[in-house]
Amino acid sequence: MNHDADAWAVLGRAIRSDRNRQGINREQLAKRVRERGGDVSARTIGSLERGVEPKRGAKPPSLEPTVAALGWKAGWTDRILGGEDPGAVLEGVEPESAEEVTPRQRLYELLPSVYEFARTAVLNGAPVEERDAFEVAAQRLLNAATSSAGRQGGYALAAYRPHAAGEGVPADDAARIREALNGDG
Repeated sequence: MNHDADAWAVLGRAIRSDRNRQGINREQLAKRVRERGGDVSARTIGSLERGVEPKRGAKPPSLEPTVAALGWKAGWTDRILGGEDPGAVLEGVEPESAEEVTPRQRLYELLPSVYEFARTAVLNGAPVEERDAFEVAAQRLLNAATSSAGRQGGYALAAYRPHAAGEGVPADDAARIREALNGDG
C-alpha cells in the first residue's frame, strides 16, 4: 500500500476530475454506489477526492465501489497510487509491463460489465425492479467476496480471541490451525 500523501492527492484529483467529466455531483455518485448495495456518502466521496491518506495503511473500503461506479477498471487505483499518469490510466492505456491480475482485481474489473448487462436487459424489456435487485445482489456478492471477514479462514478464532499470558493457544484454536495448515479447513 502506498503511504505517499502526494500519490493519494493525485488519486483524489483523478476521481474528482472523472466525476466532473461525467457531469455528476458527489451526491449523485454516492447514490449510484448505494443503489448497488454499497455504503458511501457524499462526504466520504469528498474525503476520497481530497486525497486523504488512509490511517490504517489499507485502502478505504469505500474506494473501489466508488471508482467502479465511475466505470474504472480493477487495478486503476493501484496504478495511479504507483505513480502512473491518471490521464493515461483512465484512457485505458496499459502499462509497459502488465502485472498478473489477482482474482480480487478481476472481480472489480468485471463489475462495470455486470451493470451494463443489467441496463441492457431493461432496454430489452426487463423490469427496472429486476435490474435494481440484480445490481444490489451483484454488489452484495462483491462485498461478500472481498470483505475481510470472508478471508479469515481457519485462523479467525486464534487471531481475535484473547489469551491470558502464559496460557497458550486454546485446544479448539489449535485444532483449527492444524486443519488450516494441513489443507483440511
